[in-house]
Formats: sequence, C-alpha cells, structure tokens
Amino acid sequence: MNTKKYLSWLLIIVLALAAFGAVAYAQDEEPEFTEEQIASSEYLQEILRQSEEIYDTSEFAKEGPYRIALAAQGTSNSWSALFDAHAFWYAEELGEDVISELIYADAMASADVQVPQVEDLLAQDPDALILVPMGEAALSAPVERAMAQGVPVILCASRVETDNFVTEVATNLYATGSNLAQWLVDELGGSGNVVMMTGIPGVTTAEVMAQGANAVWEANPDINVLATQPGNWSTADAKQLMEQWIAQFGEDIDGVWSGGAQMSQGIISAFQDAGLEVPPIAGGEDQAGFLRQAKEIGLEFAAWQYPNAMVTLCIDAAIDILQGEPVPRFIDFRDHIPNTDNFTNEQIDDFFNPNYSDDVHGPILMPEEKLAELGFLIESDE
Repeated sequence: MNTKKYLSWLLIIVLALAAFGAVAYAQDEEPEFTEEQIASSEYLQEILRQSEEIYDTSEFAKEGPYRIALAAQGTSNSWSALFDAHAFWYAEELGEDVISELIYADAMASADVQVPQVEDLLAQDPDALILVPMGEAALSAPVERAMAQGVPVILCASRVETDNFVTEVATNLYATGSNLAQWLVDELGGSGNVVMMTGIPGVTTAEVMAQGANAVWEANPDINVLATQPGNWSTADAKQLMEQWIAQFGEDIDGVWSGGAQMSQGIISAFQDAGLEVPPIAGGEDQAGFLRQAKEIGLEFAAWQYPNAMVTLCIDAAIDILQGEPVPRFIDFRDHIPNTDNFTNEQIDDFFNPNYSDDVHGPILMPEEKLAELGFLIESDE
C-alpha cells in the first residue's frame, strides 16, 4: 500500500471512531450453514470459495497515476448519492498522482442503461473498472469483455453471474438476510404473519438477502409469509406497497422483513397514516431518517449495514491490483470499516446522529465539513 493511501486510511479510521464515540462492537460470529443451504445456493458456494482465494494481479501491474472507471448505481436514492460522494472525495484525498481521473457513469438503477454505459467506459481505455452491477445476468458479458480487454474488474456492493473478475467488495448477503429473518422469528416467538419487501429485482443484494430469509421461513413453518414483493429500495414505492398490504391484511400483519432502510421508512409511514401500531421490522440500517423515525416511536427493529463508504475499499482494491499486489477474491467490508455490524433498537443511541439529514447512511468516512458542503447536515437543536 502506498504511503498516501496508508495515511488516508489512518484519517478514515480516526474519523469513523470519532463519529461513533469510539464505540466498537464485536463482529457477529461467522454463521454456520447447513449442507442443504450451501447446496441450494450458488451464491453461498461462491462466497465460501472466493473467501479462501487470492488473485495474482501481476498481469495488471503498471505505473500510475491511474484512470479508473466507476460504473455506479447512480443518484437513484440517497444511498447511491453518498456512494458517489465518497468515491469522488476519496479519489481527491488520494490525489492526482494516484488517480488522475475517475471516469463516472450513472446507471439510474437500470441494467438496461448500465450495459451500454460499461461499453462506453471500456472504449475510453481505463486502467481498471469498478462496477456496481444493476443486473447479475445482464452485466456478466460486459465484465467478461472488460477482463478480455485487460481491464481488471472490481465488483462493488453487488455481483454478476460470471466468475471472471478480480475481486468483490461486499459482505455475506445470504447471512444478512437470514439473520434479519431469524431475529423476526425470535421476536414473534416462532409464529405469526409477516410480509416481506425486497429491493430492486435482479440485483444480487436484493435476491440473495431474500434467499437467506426464505431459508429461515422454511425452517419455521409457523411463520406465515402473507406476501413478498419488491419495494425497489424506494421510500415512496415502499409506502405505496405497504398501504396495499395494510388494506389487504390489516392488523393480521405481525412483523415486516425489509431489505433496506429507505423502504422501512415508507413502511413506517404507511402504518402511521393508517393509525396502526408499527410491528417489529427486520430491516433497518444505520440511516438517519429511519433511526429518527424508530427513536420517535420506540420501534423494535433489527438493522443490518451496507455502507456506501465501501466504495473506498473498492478504490483501494483497484489501486492494489494496478500495483500488482495480490488481492483476496472477496473482501468483506466488515473486516475493514469500523462499526459495520448488525445492531438492534437497543443500540440506537450509539448509531443515531441527530445532525445528519434523513438521507445519510452511515458509517460516514468523509469529514463533517464535506457532508455540510454536500447538504447532508442539519442544524442541531442543542
């Protein structure tokens, strides 16, 4: 790791610890999967294998500074907006002697948009490609072409069907989905009616989390899943869908499994508008808007974390690859970014920052001055 990158990460760790009052939570224990679960999930098989693999990147080694292409989800929601903000901030922190250009493309959360965008990025001869795939199947061929062109591919926050990439930065999404579901099962005492709201169809993050949850439902036959539909990681879409479910099932809904905090915000609003008590929600995040709502009503919830700040690890991986350093095939951000464990309403005060606007997903690695410049801070009432 070059000196400038090392110093930048020292700054990041200091900022992260300061932001959370130096509270550190132990990582969740690595879950044990049954042979049946592993056999039924290609994702689990791949994650477990890739976690043990190292990629020899010597073929990609070249002198810097580097031109790195970033094919992002785009500004379709606040999570992706801060993902982009972290990317540009971190590239600036590293300096032009490390990254001479970050070539950006906004997929607007659409695989149809992203596929030709990746082709356009590759036509500009970048040194590396960081990709947030909007479709596991649709983006496989562009990833194959990039690798054939000699452009190393770093998958960031989601994956594709091909194994022909260098590394992926994420976490075990199957475990995340199952952990949330198991919390809800325990919260309901092993029986009850739940509804299940997933993210954007076709995106690995959404699909695999749902796989993990479904494995838990299958193991708990007294849990009745009333309905499963995508909320597209959209507060507005989630509220509309939850309103439909409330009209259909009403007070029979004992709990909600949600694949993201933006959707959980809409879910809460729908229950409040209907004059109903909000049931336990498995699917909060370290997101200021959700945590503000949860704190106000004393909501019982389980939260996972998928920090947009993981893009800094994706950029680091790209630089390591271009410097010929061997990299793991799978990089779990929980091993590198402080305070990214699961948590519940019992730890809400350790994560909720009242000075963050509702759009902020933590943990944030940028300094607060940068957040203020971007409009993500609000005036404190204190």
